[in-house]
Amino acid sequence: MLPRSPKHLSIFCAVVLCLLGTTATAQQQNWYQENAEKVNPTTDGWPSEALHDAAKDQLELLFKASYHADEMPSDVFARDFAGTALITSHTKTSYQQQDMTIIDSVDVESQPLLNASDWYSASTVAGDYFNTFFKIVSVDLESDDYFRTAVMVHAPFGKAPFLNQINQEFSATWYYPVDKDGAPLLRSVKLESYQLVSTAKPLFDDVSAAVFSSVPRYRQELMYGVDKYINKTDRIIGNSLIGSQGIALGDVNGDGLDDIYLAQQGGLANRLLLHQADGSVIDNAANAGVDFLDNTRGVLLCDFDNDGDQDLAVAIGANILIAYNNGNGIFVERTALRMTDPADIYSITAGDPDNDGDLDIYACRYVLGGIMGGVPTPYHDADNGASNFFWRNDGDMTWTESAAAVGLDHNNSKFSMAAVWHDLDDDGDLDLYVSNDFGRNNLYINDGEGHFTDQAIALGADDIGAAMGISISDYDMDGDSDILVTNMFSAAGRRVATQANRFMEGQAQEVHKDYVRHARGNTLLVNNNGKFVDETEMSHMTVGGWGWGASFLDFNNDGYADIYSPNGFVTSEKSKDL
Repeated sequence: MLPRSPKHLSIFCAVVLCLLGTTATAQQQNWYQENAEKVNPTTDGWPSEALHDAAKDQLELLFKASYHADEMPSDVFARDFAGTALITSHTKTSYQQQDMTIIDSVDVESQPLLNASDWYSASTVAGDYFNTFFKIVSVDLESDDYFRTAVMVHAPFGKAPFLNQINQEFSATWYYPVDKDGAPLLRSVKLESYQLVSTAKPLFDDVSAAVFSSVPRYRQELMYGVDKYINKTDRIIGNSLIGSQGIALGDVNGDGLDDIYLAQQGGLANRLLLHQADGSVIDNAANAGVDFLDNTRGVLLCDFDNDGDQDLAVAIGANILIAYNNGNGIFVERTALRMTDPADIYSITAGDPDNDGDLDIYACRYVLGGIMGGVPTPYHDADNGASNFFWRNDGDMTWTESAAAVGLDHNNSKFSMAAVWHDLDDDGDLDLYVSNDFGRNNLYINDGEGHFTDQAIALGADDIGAAMGISISDYDMDGDSDILVTNMFSAAGRRVATQANRFMEGQAQEVHKDYVRHARGNTLLVNNNGKFVDETEMSHMTVGGWGWGASFLDFNNDGYADIYSPNGFVTSEKSKDL
């Protein structure tokens, strides 16, 4: 029975909301308490992760002291410690060109075992270190007396700017803590590899302030992380928990200088940064009519109408807006490519796969139901993501969505992050490679008439993993195109997924290898007569952190494709927690 008057109705609603709020609060408290208890890894039966945390604390003490040539920490080493020094003279110069020298270890197995004091002295380099990075990538409980860890280290040193970096891999054994809250003691160390990279001068200079200083609100908008505005703008406009906004380069005003179009989160105006003769930029987005406030993911500067200037494509939600350039960097005429399916587009790429002389657009989408709403199923090979779009350019500013018509609807329910058009089979037409999170990638081969079949598995290019991006180049200079896939590297994943008897409670062991692969990192697929061979381990480019869009580029102009691999994720104050 409902109350009869508005006053009574309002009181009734308030009571109901209060009761519902109380119930919701209790549920939240129960959920929080249940999950907070699992912060302790022993709660779920993971003693290896508890030992990881304890060993990590000890290594932080050790590195902090040794990297600053401080007194040896006495509470890290066991009395019977014996180990090979982490710095070795058993080396060779493996690369020397221009201003860079790389020295690699050789025959590290012949290094003598040292006691704690001698080991510490031999492993210490005096100098000012910066942001020393190390990861424990495995924890093996191989004995009742001790456990073993595998560790990798990257340590830049010297005075800023840092011109030297030590890269090390070593194994260490530890005696178990005497009590539950105690620290393990270092029993032995064995150096597996050592590398010293030195440059005569900095390879890059940060010129951000000089380039962007005249842009209004440069520091407020461009120098903060995604968390700065995530809960401070209207959700109706849209925002992105993990960023992924997009950037495009192109000469929009025909002055011979590349300009920047920068997409931003909903509520922050997109930027069109015009390149000035002195190297700085000015923001001309408002004057050009492209200062959109909508949450924008994925942007392109391309000539879509074949009139010789750069047009703009921006992805907003599931839709794409094409803004046509009048030749002077002003975007007046527009075409909206609309879809009723609401899942957001994450990135867009343009190419002419049907060889009709104009550029078409492929749009990658990720998740159905929003970033927090779609659960990849199954995790290691998910096939329940949002479908991708293919917009065919029909000329005269008209477009037709044609994914099904050209065969791009096959295996089109992945968690796609990026795609690239490229003639991978050298037959004169563009093929399409799509990188997918939580599973296999797609390689759509063009039949020469603009129709595609997914041949990723048949050609060895599916690379099951957590893919975030693609870059293509002839890395081995043999005349064909190789593929670099950016994948997530996770030290925790490598530690956990390799423990067959504990991971997934020992069940479904036939897919454990796929979970291990998910945590491995970047992938290099080498083209071998049209099929692709995984040469990742040989190339030593696996570990790229939580990677996003690694790219081939010849940054030192020696004719070989180098790799730049950006990484990072939503993090806490502890900067190395992911």
